[in-house]
Amino acid sequence: MKSDPAYRFRTDIEGLRGLAVLLVVLFHIEVSVFSGGYVGVDVFFVISGYLITSLMFREFQDTGQIDVAAFFSRRIRRLLPASFFTVFGTVLIGWIVLSPLALEELLQDAFAATTYSANFRLLGQSTDYLRSQSSPSVFQHYWSLAVEEQFYLLWPFLIAGLFKLRFTRQMVGVSLLALIFGSFWLSVNVSGQNQPWAFFMLPTRAWEMGVGAVLACFGNRVIKVDEKIRHIFGFLGLLGIIAPAVMFNEFTLYPSWRAAFPVAGTFMIIASVGSGITGLFNSYFFTKLGKYSYSWYLWHWPLIAFVRKWSDEKYGFLLRVCAAVTAFVVAVISARFIEAPFKKLIFFVKSPKKAILFGASLTCLSVAVLFLAFQIRPRLNIPISSPPVQSSDSLPSAKSPFPEASKDSLPVRSSTTLPQFSSPAITAAPVEGSEGRVPFIGSTDLESHYELIAKGAELEIFPLAADFGGLDPRIYGSGCHLGVEKTKSPPCVYGDESANRTMVLFGDSHAASWFPLFDLIGEEDGWRLSSRTKTSCFIEDIEFSLSGTDRQYSECMEWKEWVYAELSESSVDLILVATLRKDVQEEFLSPKEWEQGLIATLAKLQSLNSGDVVLLGSTPLFEEHVRECVASNLENLDRCHGEREKVAPFEYAQMEQHAADEAGVVYVPTIDLICAESLCPVVIGNNVVFRDTGHLTSDFVISLREFITADLSSKGIELSEEIE
Repeated sequence: MKSDPAYRFRTDIEGLRGLAVLLVVLFHIEVSVFSGGYVGVDVFFVISGYLITSLMFREFQDTGQIDVAAFFSRRIRRLLPASFFTVFGTVLIGWIVLSPLALEELLQDAFAATTYSANFRLLGQSTDYLRSQSSPSVFQHYWSLAVEEQFYLLWPFLIAGLFKLRFTRQMVGVSLLALIFGSFWLSVNVSGQNQPWAFFMLPTRAWEMGVGAVLACFGNRVIKVDEKIRHIFGFLGLLGIIAPAVMFNEFTLYPSWRAAFPVAGTFMIIASVGSGITGLFNSYFFTKLGKYSYSWYLWHWPLIAFVRKWSDEKYGFLLRVCAAVTAFVVAVISARFIEAPFKKLIFFVKSPKKAILFGASLTCLSVAVLFLAFQIRPRLNIPISSPPVQSSDSLPSAKSPFPEASKDSLPVRSSTTLPQFSSPAITAAPVEGSEGRVPFIGSTDLESHYELIAKGAELEIFPLAADFGGLDPRIYGSGCHLGVEKTKSPPCVYGDESANRTMVLFGDSHAASWFPLFDLIGEEDGWRLSSRTKTSCFIEDIEFSLSGTDRQYSECMEWKEWVYAELSESSVDLILVATLRKDVQEEFLSPKEWEQGLIATLAKLQSLNSGDVVLLGSTPLFEEHVRECVASNLENLDRCHGEREKVAPFEYAQMEQHAADEAGVVYVPTIDLICAESLCPVVIGNNVVFRDTGHLTSDFVISLREFITADLSSKGIELSEEIE
């Protein structure tokens, strides 16, 4: 009689691990053919569920019990040393090469990685793992390790409990079907409503490990399946993994029901023991990859992420490949000199409780070291806000810093007007004697402003008197900028709440970027400001997918209808509209379709109310997170400036003008207030212009006050009186 395949080492599963990690690495080095290579993680989950559960069954068969302490001892010896080696090796590299801004983020992410809570951190940041606009965390891939360990924190107790109830192996398998179906149901339903939650959280991923566990429950029956059927299983299984790895991409709604393909594929390959496909995975290539898969998975992404920060388009792919290869070399070293020795430590094998104590102590020590590193980390000596630059006459050469300003004289927002949230590593402390808002920054003369832009485009060294452009708009901390799920806005009244004139700010996060300017105008010039903005909710009257998914963004459509109904029932004097540039959204619809949708929306707004409607021109979009780039290149700012033809193509502004004309609304172009003839600088006057890849900083939009109000005035819309 053939032995249960679960009770012997299977090199084909080792090779299957190799395929899984290879798919993930190919996805991360951006091999376009494997745009869905992230399904390799699902393969890992199924393999893990199968192997871990099989080991517990074998232990119960041999000893009549499941030693939970020994289980956790094995997990600690297997995972913690290599994981912590990666964490602290990455932190050391980051300490040397990263800016203080990026280093602070890295240390916070390292804490989450060390405590196996990376999935919660990423969810808290609402990070889109597949399509993040800002620089992704170097520890982002630790989310899958966190999910796995959260699962196995409970799993041995569940299995041990079922055995105590005298469940047979097959009865355990049948019982687990409820877990699988419940978790899969959550995955399908939650993915459409809250994709990041479905992607990162255990309840929507547990079924994948559960599938592997069920296979372990019935493993002794697998070998009884006809050999021809196992060959078919193997072929279909490989197809189930490779097809989604090739066909899925960063816009695929995942995991949802689509994760069933790689999960079922892995199930079939494991079940097809002895087939031709398992022979493929028994090959030297895949088994070697599988042998070092854990350490390679740990190291590949940090090195690729570091390379991505400094590589250009020309050599980017080559450098990412080099980073992946280097990571494999490090993985081999880690596996041989860290993983293997700790796994075989007799002291911990004989005394599992001491291994658990070692793991807890190592974790506490790591947290303490990271906390200390966070406290002593280098900090940027850059204020949140700076004194106004009133003209360019006093500016020194672009290749030398502005005259140094005394920190004690730097005016900032008072503590009573600070928003609740700001970008990491950017903190503002009230200066004694300072009151009110940031003063007007820039020049009241348009020609002088153009000179500031031109000088900004020539900057190579970050000016000593410059700042990061202020904190994020306060509507982010008050719940007035809606997330994906909500379809109705709270009251959110700002400006002068008792004013007779009312303006409404309407749009997505790019409209929210303009909030500080119109909030200030409202307070000082007698306008009641109603904020109506929502994440990724483009204003165009057209159906489109939620960014990063392939499902319709129905919450956006519903919210816009709610706003239209509110406007039709209200007395509004001015509607200000802004949204993301759409020539970068061609994966959804064509530019012509976006234009027609924009015209329809503007015309609808015009018909809903007797007030004026203004379309604020879209702003540039950079490929790199601007604040991070500036912080990393304080003496090489020319690396951060954007080429105008790439980040702000002229044709799109023409389309916006045409749409506004067709709808009969006012158009206010903005690009010339931000960009020089050939470059869009990241610093203008004494402000960083962008807080990420495309959202303007709060202080910079305030600096445009005179130009925006003058443009509107020339078109018959008076916002404010002339400032003395």
